[in-house]
Amino acid sequence: MDKIEICNMALARIGVEAIETLTEASEPARVCRQFYDHARRIVLRRFPWTFATRRAKLALLPHKPENFLFAYRYPAQCEFLRKLYNENYDNIPAYTMYQVLSDKEGLVIYTNEENVSAEYTADVQDCNLFDEHFADVLGWRLAAEIAFKLTGNIQITQMAEQQYGNLYLEAAANSENEQNMKDADPYTFVSARFGSGGGNEPW
Repeated sequence: MDKIEICNMALARIGVEAIETLTEASEPARVCRQFYDHARRIVLRRFPWTFATRRAKLALLPHKPENFLFAYRYPAQCEFLRKLYNENYDNIPAYTMYQVLSDKEGLVIYTNEENVSAEYTADVQDCNLFDEHFADVLGWRLAAEIAFKLTGNIQITQMAEQQYGNLYLEAAANSENEQNMKDADPYTFVSARFGSGGGNEPW
């Protein structure tokens, strides 16, 4: 499936004729150009889709931030940061603090943990990487974005919004069922680092 197919899926769902290219001089093509990437990023950010999940070791920055011990550069092409981890902690956002701010070079992650890696949803633009459920959900999200602009009918817009919400829940469940992961027990990581009964609690 490619971008034109997804756009035509959205147009068909709101009763608008298909387009041949996104560069043609039609109103449907112009509106699809305007809203496609916005809709794609919204759907990507909403759930940790398996095809868009990436892991990367974060680059340590030289300056020490206020109130934190370490600063790391935000991952390139990261659409949504899901969790931080290292050899001692998994799912750091659930158990220790971190904060995302920015400097003149871009986004920065502040935390008290060292040697940190990130798991995140990447800004995937290649439609060949989309699974069928994601493409279907994106088609409805785009339909909802462009419906009123092209039809002037609020009921069609509301229908598209409802279909998007319903299909998203189904697609997210299918994506989650494809995995076989058990949430890490934070105390396992704490024990590995500090031992038990040593009085060196990390909090």
